[in-house]
Amino acid sequence: MTDEQRPDDLKMRGKHVDKINVDGKILSADEILARARQRVQKNAHPELNRKSQKNTSRELTDAEIEAIKIKNEQSRQQIVKKKPQLIQSKKSTSFVKADEVVGLSAKQDIKNNNQATLVKGSAWLSAGNMLSRILGAVYIVPWMALLGSNSNRANGLFAQGYTIYAIFLAIATFGIPAAISKLVAEFNARNNVYQSRQLTRQSLILGVVLGVIFGTAIYVLAPWLSRGDANFIPVLHSLAPAVAIFPLMSMLRGIFQGYQLMSISALSQVVEQIARVIYMLVTAVAILRVNPGNWSGVVVQSTFAAFIGALFSMLVLAWGWVKYHHILVKPVRQDIQHEKETTLGLIFNILKESWPFIIIGSAITLFQLVDQYTYFDVMSHFFASTNTVLQTKFALFSANPNKLIMIIVPFSTSIAATALPMLSGSKATLTREDIQDQLKQVIKLFALIMFPSVLGMFAIAAPLYKMFYPIDVSNQEGIQLLQYSAILAIAFSLFMLLAFVLQALSEVSIVIRAFTFGLLVKLALQIPLIRYFEGMGALMASMVGMVIAIAYMLDYLNAVYDVSLNSVGRELWQLFIGAVIMAIVSYLSVFIMSNFVFTMDTKVSVTITALVSAGIGGAIVIILYLRMGFGDDLLGSRINRVPAILRPKR
Repeated sequence: MTDEQRPDDLKMRGKHVDKINVDGKILSADEILARARQRVQKNAHPELNRKSQKNTSRELTDAEIEAIKIKNEQSRQQIVKKKPQLIQSKKSTSFVKADEVVGLSAKQDIKNNNQATLVKGSAWLSAGNMLSRILGAVYIVPWMALLGSNSNRANGLFAQGYTIYAIFLAIATFGIPAAISKLVAEFNARNNVYQSRQLTRQSLILGVVLGVIFGTAIYVLAPWLSRGDANFIPVLHSLAPAVAIFPLMSMLRGIFQGYQLMSISALSQVVEQIARVIYMLVTAVAILRVNPGNWSGVVVQSTFAAFIGALFSMLVLAWGWVKYHHILVKPVRQDIQHEKETTLGLIFNILKESWPFIIIGSAITLFQLVDQYTYFDVMSHFFASTNTVLQTKFALFSANPNKLIMIIVPFSTSIAATALPMLSGSKATLTREDIQDQLKQVIKLFALIMFPSVLGMFAIAAPLYKMFYPIDVSNQEGIQLLQYSAILAIAFSLFMLLAFVLQALSEVSIVIRAFTFGLLVKLALQIPLIRYFEGMGALMASMVGMVIAIAYMLDYLNAVYDVSLNSVGRELWQLFIGAVIMAIVSYLSVFIMSNFVFTMDTKVSVTITALVSAGIGGAIVIILYLRMGFGDDLLGSRINRVPAILRPKR
């Protein structure tokens, strides 16, 4: 419209309007709106439209109309699936209704939030687990240096004590912390504050009771469990106080994890390890200064250090309870009638949910317990070896590599502990699609962390083993056992992850069957493999048993939830290739440094070689994964902070 045509008076603007050509007709804005209203009314009442057209075309039957609706809906779903960006870029289309757009957008937001929660929670627990495990392994260097020639015997005795300790902890806590995390998440998903508070109160009481019972049990049963080993009895006695306090500490961690407060749980683990390690080293120096040959006394105080660590962990949890009291103890609405559940009924519900977690949480320990109670007898039957020699060999294949692989295995349990309440919440609200997405995300996150961790440890096994353990004639055998144990760590980790996932989905029977099959295979292969391969044979039996259990669980997930390794096969393959490249670079770095820079016969040289090789490999795998696009899974929108050269091409 030209300036001459525009109204000069504001009062005339209602009479002079812009017009536009619509289908060959010059229409004003009011006329266009009137047409739009008529079209909306026709769409809203299709039966009127059919009546108006019955004179010009054949009236469709109800069956034909329904078939057309179904076909249109299928087409719309296919378009939305293939081109989701159309929903975001076009606010109105001929095939997507406004409420559908809002629903899909909200669903995508929920999916993104779940992914962010999974990554953030896993990061906290993984960091806590990693730091605590590193601290739990680093102490080995000065600890074994102080013990000198008795170091392998001391470490073997320490490992035997901790295996029994871990079993008692698993039974004492009865898997309740993970079950609490699961139940709290379900109650929160249903907005059931009253039940959540009742669960918290009863679980803490139960933690105190179980601690007293099982702390007393390990003390009383120590002579029987020691099987006549006089050095073993005081070790088990020293672990009794830790068993007594640990259930309550675990209950608190389970509550924090159920509310997705992973940082408190992670911090408590780190503080626990710091306090434990300090006590171990201080008492070792004090004892050996008085009596240099008292290596068993050092082991006793080192196992008692678990109680000292637990006390400091409780202080952190108490601080977290005060800080997040408004989240953990939400006010209960008095205007709503709450269905009260008896204390006995609620405890029974907790135990019913938690008992499978004994199997899940102690699966690795139970496999190691089989080694502990069969290896010495089998070796003594087939070979003429002294108990001192067998203790040393046991340390080489079980205690020594286990200290190092347990730095990386807890990554999987961290992911699982974060995914557990999320999957339980999805199960409670019956959103199968969310469960599928979360399962795939869990598998990818597992591979993203475990592939480079395991292959990296395999590549730098030589300097890494010498860095932690005495440099002597047993190193070559120890390095080979560590490399095999690193591969076994993937099987252990994947079993733990899948078991937690299935438990979160309330598929308890599948977990129990899988573990039972795996353990039976382990027992069947144990004697013949130890006979021909000694310590390596015990590890081989564990590998075969774990693979059987994993295959059973994966088959079930594929059949019921349509989730398998193939469903994320492309991503897994990319992650594996990136980890292999990293491992090759790390191995070449070790080769070059050990042959042209250092001789691998001092602690300083092996430590520098291990750290430099690990650093180079870590930088390589981070760059590769960022370029492959996996940074989006971890960083989300924060990927924009990464330099453009490291981000994938769009």
